[in-house]
Amino acid sequence: MRRLAVSCVLGLAAVAAGCGGGGSTLSGQGGAAAVGQAGTGGSATAGVGGSANPGSAGATGGGGAGATAGSGGVGATAGSGGAGATAGSGGAGATAGSGGVATKRPWPDSTAKTLVMADELPGGLTAAQQMFVVTHMVGTQKLTLAQSQPLRALQPNFLVLHYHLAIWQSAPSVTFIVDGMNWGNDYPTVTTHESWFWHNQAGMRVASTSDGKLLMNLGDSGLADYWAQSLIAQSVAGDYDGVFADSASPALLQAEAQSPAEPRLAGTGARDTAIAELGGETYIQAWQTFMTGLDAALAAQGLPLIPNTSAFTTGWDNTNYELTAGAFIEGFADPSFVVADWQHSTTQILDLAAKHKIVILQNYLTSTGDVATRLYYLANYLLVRGDKTYIDYFAGDALEWYPEWGIDMGAPVKTGATVADLAVGGAYEREFAKGWAAVNPGASSVTLTFPAGARLATPQGGGAIDAAGDGPGTISYTGVSSVTLPAHAAAIVLK
Repeated sequence: MRRLAVSCVLGLAAVAAGCGGGGSTLSGQGGAAAVGQAGTGGSATAGVGGSANPGSAGATGGGGAGATAGSGGVGATAGSGGAGATAGSGGAGATAGSGGVATKRPWPDSTAKTLVMADELPGGLTAAQQMFVVTHMVGTQKLTLAQSQPLRALQPNFLVLHYHLAIWQSAPSVTFIVDGMNWGNDYPTVTTHESWFWHNQAGMRVASTSDGKLLMNLGDSGLADYWAQSLIAQSVAGDYDGVFADSASPALLQAEAQSPAEPRLAGTGARDTAIAELGGETYIQAWQTFMTGLDAALAAQGLPLIPNTSAFTTGWDNTNYELTAGAFIEGFADPSFVVADWQHSTTQILDLAAKHKIVILQNYLTSTGDVATRLYYLANYLLVRGDKTYIDYFAGDALEWYPEWGIDMGAPVKTGATVADLAVGGAYEREFAKGWAAVNPGASSVTLTFPAGARLATPQGGGAIDAAGDGPGTISYTGVSSVTLPAHAAAIVLK
């Protein structure tokens, strides 16, 4: 779900003080022009200049080979075309997540293939658009049965996640899918249990400064029981494959949980302030206990819990985000991150992927034609891609397709335990059986060399999937011996 960033989340490169004491160092850079190209055997500069003409090795971005599932039976054979692997017509349960969540539909294996988990799809899809979606994307979120059943008639293992807030009660006027069919809000029930709500020391409920949702008291056992029971009931009714728990990070509380003011959660309070109502624990400690219990309750019903953790750029946040079956990392790899923030974020994502967590990486485009940012997101995804790692980025809505998602890189040759393991020549690079993903998160340009026969991938087109279900865009390839990456840029190079 697209969300505005909180302005005073602290960056690693800044002093870890409260709001106003050194915010996240988001420079606003990035999103440069399309990738340039050179002649065969020459050099190229990524992120500089406009789109060039197709090179000597031009090729479309059509469907690479689908990878089959690795150990544990998580994945399924990829469907036709595009990057999205889709499972076969059977529906058997498989093991998803390192916690051994036995799910009713398999989570496809992304080890050797870029897989797209779309944000909420729009309504009114044509039959051709529906077919494109199920043969190119592995799943989506926030659909009623009236929307999901036609997709699953085409592809029984198409994944759909239930959407619910993680640690907040939706504001009374905000709706979500309550029974698989209808949009509503359980606020009339929840509001009768005052102890379930968080209160500041003046005894007042605390709402979000951005949208009026209400912070909950994670130390209340009644809330914990209700949250688990209601999420399970909603997920069963909607035939969902897991729960996307939005706005989950305690790092948000320093700025967002302040209407009215709650000094105990300001600055680094979620980490540092022992709170009597939580039995002397901090909010982060209570969060960890709450999430552990919720994850176990959902897992027992075959439902992975996937909280929106944000992008791991708050230096003081010591929350253990490995306690759930997965993580939805919104705003990942933003070109505005300074190097220290980028390194911390990328290392944390690598760790989650190494533990076989479900990892969904999502960010946003200012326009469909922002090829440099598209390549930056994709290359960052490739740096961390594990066996259940999924991506999405879009400009308008989730019914978009980008040809670079179909580039066949094959299985990884190298994987880093930390991002430092991927450092090469002043940038960061991961080798695959069929190519390399290279990322420069720094403020200065870097030139990387490649063996003979290397080809730089340049996407052309991409964006909305039209009513005829035609996926837009192609890929051209140009022979290179070196590639210059400007600041906050990336490249995909094939062997």
